[in-house]
Amino acid sequence: MSKTSLLLGVHSHQPVGNFDHVVIDATAKAYRPFFQTLWLYPEFKFSAHFSGFLLEFIRDHDGELFELMRQMSLRGQVEWFGGGFYEPILASIPPHDRKMQIDKLSGFLEQHFGQRPRGVWLTERVWESSIVADLSDCGIEYVIIDDYHLLCAGVAKERLNGYYLTENGGKTLSVFPISQALRYQVPFWEYGVVAQNIAAKGGAAIIYDDGEKFGVWPGTNDWVYEKGWLKNFIESVLSNEMITTERYCEYKNANAPLGSVYPIEVSYAEMGEWCLSAKDTLKLESLKNELKNQQKEDEAERFVRGATWKNFLIKYSESARIHRRMLHLSASNPHNDPIFDEALMKSQCNDVLWHGIFGGLYLPNLRDNAWQYLIEATNRLRHSAAFTLGDFNLDGLNEARLVTPKVYAQFEPRGGMLTELSLRDKPFNLLNTLMRRYEAYHQKIIVKQERSDDGAIKTIHDSQLTASEEALRHLVIDRNERGGFVDHLVEGDFDLATFFAQTFTENSPLANELYALSGDSSGAVFTNGVITKTFSVSGEKIVCETVISGSDKMYAQEHNFHFANLNAVLINGKNGDQEHIFGAAQELTLYDPYLDKTVIIRADRQFIALAHPLFTVSKSEAGVDLTCQGVAIALSFDRIDRVCV
Repeated sequence: MSKTSLLLGVHSHQPVGNFDHVVIDATAKAYRPFFQTLWLYPEFKFSAHFSGFLLEFIRDHDGELFELMRQMSLRGQVEWFGGGFYEPILASIPPHDRKMQIDKLSGFLEQHFGQRPRGVWLTERVWESSIVADLSDCGIEYVIIDDYHLLCAGVAKERLNGYYLTENGGKTLSVFPISQALRYQVPFWEYGVVAQNIAAKGGAAIIYDDGEKFGVWPGTNDWVYEKGWLKNFIESVLSNEMITTERYCEYKNANAPLGSVYPIEVSYAEMGEWCLSAKDTLKLESLKNELKNQQKEDEAERFVRGATWKNFLIKYSESARIHRRMLHLSASNPHNDPIFDEALMKSQCNDVLWHGIFGGLYLPNLRDNAWQYLIEATNRLRHSAAFTLGDFNLDGLNEARLVTPKVYAQFEPRGGMLTELSLRDKPFNLLNTLMRRYEAYHQKIIVKQERSDDGAIKTIHDSQLTASEEALRHLVIDRNERGGFVDHLVEGDFDLATFFAQTFTENSPLANELYALSGDSSGAVFTNGVITKTFSVSGEKIVCETVISGSDKMYAQEHNFHFANLNAVLINGKNGDQEHIFGAAQELTLYDPYLDKTVIIRADRQFIALAHPLFTVSKSEAGVDLTCQGVAIALSFDRIDRVCV
């Protein structure tokens, strides 16, 4: 029986601009002890991919670790993998930007670690054949995907212990399939059992997974280091005569491909489930369980799957807006402007565009970072101060964009609402809110995570969820997207309780209707037959004149604002993170000390204002998160036919 080549790789990443304390904590708990442990075993070879932002952070904040990584590179123990510098989904960005991202990280690794990468870590293992030519043009020879990709393409399970060759347009690329079974075992199973399973694999045992599993995930720091899992695992592998450790480059040099393959456009299996609507995710889980009960687990794994990663851009409109703004900027690239290029590349960081087990899109600081970089890139372009109509969202419908020296705003026909209000001097989108959605895991928020009988920790994929009473109170599903100048024609009670719980009555939710759009450089007009809204600019003010015809309903206009720290915001002098009723007013002021800006909402007649903080209930690696996304405000007017705000 021939030896098994263990190709162990770790992928470590932190979102661009993440909080310093988060990255410092991850470095202390995972990255530093991982390399310190491996340093003690120079004969144990492995591979690593660190995103560019994380590498720069370690270089600037932990020079000792960075030097250790460099020394391990020079002695040939570790092979560095490249990829997009700021960890984009390569299939989601234009070809020019792919090459720019890949070349930036390859250059960094060559400069600091003396290696020009031959392989790349494919972010979230999102595969599309369109990336093959661009990777080849960058000198890349191989990528890491999941065995799931090849199973779906018809490769037999017993033929997954090596690499395959694929091509597109005459350009070739090798693909290494990660063993899902081993990926789930490391570092959660008993180390000796994992080593035995590797030895029994034959050919190549391909493992490449999150470096955060080695110290950041709940319970792993104690398990991996204090209780010695990693040290014991390394020694078990090195003492096993049927295992040899290799870098991917060494294995590829010494072994021929197992054949040719055309992977289908998928990511890992879980990703295909997460990007579906919540109802479809639950249906898919039920179908897979049904087939499993019929002893058809293999068929379910190969033939029953969800959607492609890009479906997140359909599931979450907030994700799509960030992505489309990036595409529009990329197409407007002024070239030879390194400041623009840097901001554009940072805006392409993947984390903010999707949501699965980790917070991602649900984390407002990540969305703030993405919008900051989009605005910084926007400020490098020349704009005339005017309204422009065009299909900026690439959805077949025209939107209206407004550019002034102070703000960059976008109005959309769905609901005729304002969906972006970006400040240009302090790059921040005041409408960077998030809709409260029903997620599939909301059904599982029941019991606390438990440990298995042997004391080993569970992978976060198996964790069960518990939520506080406060989180359960905020488990509300919105009836429409969050934005500015949102229309409601209300019947019956409309108070703080019904506004918060979304239980007020309206015959037809206007926020979900398509408004017809017209206009010119001086303004934009949205109408749906009952309501006509005309947007214009007066000095530093955005003015909306709303005319209502043929209705005797109460009119309410909803505004949703996002701030970096709602606790510090004052609404008419009162704490912004509390629920409020402001009676018989014509003006609301929202002061944010972080931006040192005041937003004034002023109407030409009196209103009653309702305000409540907007929280989402989401899942993360730590459990259930209750996250403040902004503040929701409703101005209610008693049966009017016209109002100017």
